[in-house]
Amino acid sequence: MRLAILTCILGEFDTPVDPVEQQIPEGFDIDFHRWTDKDFPPIAGLTPRLQYRIPKYFGWEMFPDFDYYIWLDGSVTFLRTDCVKWWLDQLGNQDIGLFAHPQRSSIKEEVQYIDDRLNRRVGKKPGQDYIIERYGGGLHEEMLIKVLDDKYYDDSKLYASTAFIYRNSPRVQAMMHDWWFYQSRYYTCDQVHLPWVLDNWGCKVKVLDEPIYKSGYLSLVSHHK
Repeated sequence: MRLAILTCILGEFDTPVDPVEQQIPEGFDIDFHRWTDKDFPPIAGLTPRLQYRIPKYFGWEMFPDFDYYIWLDGSVTFLRTDCVKWWLDQLGNQDIGLFAHPQRSSIKEEVQYIDDRLNRRVGKKPGQDYIIERYGGGLHEEMLIKVLDDKYYDDSKLYASTAFIYRNSPRVQAMMHDWWFYQSRYYTCDQVHLPWVLDNWGCKVKVLDEPIYKSGYLSLVSHHK
């Protein structure tokens, strides 16, 4: 079996920190790849923030022939040698493993959070500048309307898309295609679309057992800007 750890840093936004060498589970080969401006140069018309989502959603296509993939945003890495083993054990026989969002528990709550910080120009709130710079003008409200119009969907979960593990299967690949479609169609925080898209494709989700930043199996690294 083969597993790839993937990440991407474009525009020198994050500080590159390689995962430490991992203990290799029996029967596995492990590889690591980071896309940068050198091997994935700027695409005219795309911001680095949108461009980096191409390998985030399509790493299985750009770095092919692996059975499992672990995605790490540029702001995180592995500093323990047993991280891959823990993530594989967590995934089990499910399609994808994700941490629960640490503060919010539904798409509606996430959209309200974004909206509040985009529109509250007086009385600055924590994280307001971050949200305005990244998601100003995004169509998050329109995406929420689409979700709430789906009478078969129960809006009761939200995942952190910072890091996740997935099985390279046709169902997960199809889900990733849809995730990209809704991200480009209703551009906003990609956590907004994810629970609904996973549900639509019937993906079996393992919610990783630990809080995302207290698990010990995911380590923050600092942003340049």
